[in-house]
Amino acid sequence: MSIPTAPAPREERTAHCLLDHSGRVVDAADAEDPFYAASTIKLHVLLAALRAADAGGLDLAARVAATSRFRGADGEIFALGGDHLDPSHPPEGAPVSVRELLMRMIDRSSNEATDHVLALVGLPAVAEEIARLGLVGTRVERMIGDASAIVAGAANETSAGDLARTIRVLVSGDSEPGGLRPRSRELAREALRAQRIRVIARALRSDVEVGSKTGWVDGYRHDVAFLGDPDTTRVRYLAVMTAGMPQEAADAHIGRLVRRLLPDLAR
Repeated sequence: MSIPTAPAPREERTAHCLLDHSGRVVDAADAEDPFYAASTIKLHVLLAALRAADAGGLDLAARVAATSRFRGADGEIFALGGDHLDPSHPPEGAPVSVRELLMRMIDRSSNEATDHVLALVGLPAVAEEIARLGLVGTRVERMIGDASAIVAGAANETSAGDLARTIRVLVSGDSEPGGLRPRSRELAREALRAQRIRVIARALRSDVEVGSKTGWVDGYRHDVAFLGDPDTTRVRYLAVMTAGMPQEAADAHIGRLVRRLLPDLAR
């Protein structure tokens, strides 16, 4: 029996949240409504991993054996397959650095890398970061592809407001509680700038600095980005979530929103 990754949307809906450099909400609509998160949970996983690195509990230079096999919520081993696999991922057993896993998790949205990072840091560490930031619409309760966790009702969901807050903490240069150390912050910026699946960025001028993370499965299409130099007060953070729309229509909606909210940066 094939178990769907996410429940099919019952209706078309969208949400967005735009923050300024200080985290103040500039514009928002339904920003606290939870959506199936798709790959945007990888921001929360990245935050937990970088926090562990800051604390000395995760060596980013360490080399581990690449794998697509993980222990599920039922204690049994499951293997990723089909669309979950990235053809460019190192083959089973090949050495790969933890830092490269973090980069692959973000820039090409590798599910193998994501589950491997989750195996290294643990779901409780991700939950701790969610609680630290006060993200009330976010739950990261299972590995990608873990059918036993899906059957048990474990959810991966988030909101536009929570995504905007999370990317801000990952890249912000200020010293507020929840911020990362400079080395970890630079890694987050590098990974987000290297994003290969671009939606918000396509509506921006080519000279605008941008780093982003997209998430998509059938019926859901999201993107969250920092726009501008995060070391300045000109930076902004935009998250857009959509459900029940074909991908082309969702991307068009996101583009229109970028042009309406950020006319100074848009094409």
